Amino acid sequence: MNNTKSFEEFVNESNEEVNEAMVQVAGKSKPSGAQVLATVIVKQLEDSKAIASGVNLKKLTDEIKNLIMDSTF
Repeated sequence: MNNTKSFEEFVNESNEEVNEAMVQVAGKSKPSGAQVLATVIVKQLEDSKAIASGVNLKKLTDEIKNLIMDSTF
């Protein structure tokens, strides 16, 4: 039994906002999905000035990416 909705069904039936930060982080695409999510998180932190200037953004993105990959299955 397959209960998975298509993207169109989800968007049309859901009250949730769907945006570029909502990515699937699983399967063979896990590293790229984790990279996208980490990049979006770091960009938001940078834009809201939640991180100090001078922080190595690439290193922070890589650390967040690894955290996402290590925390998902």
